[in-house]
Amino acid sequence: MAFTPHRLRESFARAMEPSVIFVMGRAEVERLIQEKPQVGLRMISLLSERLHYYETRMEDVTLKEVPARLASLILFLVESEGLRGPGEIRIPTRYTHEHLSTMIGANREAVTRAFGRLQDEGALQIRRRIIYVEDVEALQSAAGRLLEEGGAESPSS
Repeated sequence: MAFTPHRLRESFARAMEPSVIFVMGRAEVERLIQEKPQVGLRMISLLSERLHYYETRMEDVTLKEVPARLASLILFLVESEGLRGPGEIRIPTRYTHEHLSTMIGANREAVTRAFGRLQDEGALQIRRRIIYVEDVEALQSAAGRLLEEGGAESPSS
């Protein structure tokens, strides 16, 4: 991040779809914010959203089983990229179980089992690696399950 004193040279990101990247140095970012304060306000808003997202992910990893963590992540994906159709919401990005497992701090096998459980509960379906949410309330219920509420999975599996 050009506007922080911390260097992130060791960080990287991988685009999941074709993307255009634009790089700005710290001086350019500061000048832009001074010239257009609404840019600074929008940056603060985005950083606040990201902080909330990561706080939620940390809470999920420490307090929830894998199916609940996966359900919580899918609800986030519904909000951020979901496309409503008749009787379902489609998440257009083709996430692999491996990628989703990394996002929720679990292993791929546990994510596969969690998908099976969520499908059995009627919350979602997977067709051609695309997630279709069929029952948001069932997904919300699954996302709200804490560790002590029972289940066979351990928090790290």
